[in-house]
Amino acid sequence: MSGENLEENLKTAAGVPLGDFEFSLKAMELRNASGDAVHLRRQSLDVLAYLCERCGETVSKDDLFDNVWSKTIVTDDSLSQCISDIRKVLGDRDHKIVQTLPKKGYRLVPTPQAVVQPAARKATKGRRSGLALLGLLVAAVLVLGVVFGIDREQQFSIMGLPLPDKPSIAVLAFEDLSVGQDADYLSDAIAEGIIVDLSRYSELFVIARNSSFSFRDAATEVTAISRALGVRYLLEGSQQKSGDQLRVTIQLIDAVEGRSLWSQVYNSDLSNVFAMQDEIVNRTVATVAQRVINVEGQKAITSDEAKLTALLLNWKARQHLFDFTPDGNEKARLANLAAVEADPTQPYGYVGLTFVHINRYRWGWTEADPIVELNTAREYARKAVQVAPDYYDAHTAMAYMHIQEGELDKSISRFRQALELNPNDTSAMAALAEALTYGGRAEEAEDLMLRVVRLDPLHEDWIKWNLAWVQWHTRNCDDALEVMNGMSDIPPMAYRVLAIIQMCRGDESEANKAVQELLDFDPQYSLQNVLHNYEGKYVISSDLERVLNDLREAGLPE
Repeated sequence: MSGENLEENLKTAAGVPLGDFEFSLKAMELRNASGDAVHLRRQSLDVLAYLCERCGETVSKDDLFDNVWSKTIVTDDSLSQCISDIRKVLGDRDHKIVQTLPKKGYRLVPTPQAVVQPAARKATKGRRSGLALLGLLVAAVLVLGVVFGIDREQQFSIMGLPLPDKPSIAVLAFEDLSVGQDADYLSDAIAEGIIVDLSRYSELFVIARNSSFSFRDAATEVTAISRALGVRYLLEGSQQKSGDQLRVTIQLIDAVEGRSLWSQVYNSDLSNVFAMQDEIVNRTVATVAQRVINVEGQKAITSDEAKLTALLLNWKARQHLFDFTPDGNEKARLANLAAVEADPTQPYGYVGLTFVHINRYRWGWTEADPIVELNTAREYARKAVQVAPDYYDAHTAMAYMHIQEGELDKSISRFRQALELNPNDTSAMAALAEALTYGGRAEEAEDLMLRVVRLDPLHEDWIKWNLAWVQWHTRNCDDALEVMNGMSDIPPMAYRVLAIIQMCRGDESEANKAVQELLDFDPQYSLQNVLHNYEGKYVISSDLERVLNDLREAGLPE
């Protein structure tokens, strides 16, 4: 059957098949594979109905406005939200069912045949047999995917729950290899703690305990569990006690790609079981959250931007921002502007733009007046807090804004607020350490930075930069040099810190080399730029004088 005949037949059929769903034109309702009606907002339902009536054809925005909302004044945002609602319900992550044709409109492409059954069948053979059947079906789908060249994302949308727009994760019940009456209690407490704290990351979709723990003692493949729960990432673990010693093993798995992203073994004694439990939970959550964010951000770099959500556009911007170069900063600006355009009701783009304009202000990466950049950063920070007052990173952005204004007390208070909302956010901790250092509390800041690297051993290079800078203030310069040398690639502006660390160690020759690296990047850079960067921030004036003197002796021009 040709594609044209298929579409023509569908227009006259009672229902239009859409992946695992079917839209009934007669009943004006969307049904799932069990034949049950699926809820859609009225406006979104009307848009879907009109697209189904014109399936296979290109439908312009004006056509939709004239025929769906002929008596109502609406904006492009209203239509975009309806299209987003439809794709989300259908699990159309790749926009293959509801296609966007740039500058033309939309086209709905139905599937070749319906998958809806006349009625749902009740399970009668128990949970384990159901899970076993699900595992066999998933395996069959994966094999067929290899034969017919279907990619992993498509395979995972053939059956089971669709993956949500956010990165999704389920924490499975940990396997307790110990013996005794208390088996499972401690392992459950650790897994539950991880679920609770991961849920503080509003950027993640975290499955509730009752669902993820339902697979306990069931010999089920991770792909089957992932499909049943509708998640991409699984966190599994085990524990074993021997006397007063405990070993906990945890692994993060990308079930779509079928690979392990991270694993860790924790060895501890049981003398203080609650402290031990908190330590494992905090370290796991901080590492796993940042690992998922970084993986998704790297994928977003090479993805089709039209398919990226506001959140993923912001994570793409983060990858560019961490270059700490004018070019990377500009790429981050454009990606964050796209995030705001994609969804202006979300805080992600505003948060990112705050840091972009702070970089422009601090480092001089702009043709505008630096004060204009500072004011722009302030407005974006305010907007982030306004649209999402409970989003921890919005408060981190505002706190970092206060540092630039020299309002250290306000900054520290705002960082504390961010950490109350998400106690495991290592980025907020590292930025708080910067504020503490400016405030003359470098020893406290160093302790905090060491906690950051313990919580998140896979931390980004900028964390090392920050730690080394703090350690220069505490005159712990040998450790600071070791930290700097551990960076995978030293950003140009970080050579300024490397220079003062070498001066602290008495190695003027290496300090000169570091300054030369900085001048090779920006031949016009001088002590005046350093003064602009730090002016108004240091509470103890001698700290600023020490920075300027070390850089002067290292060869940075006035």
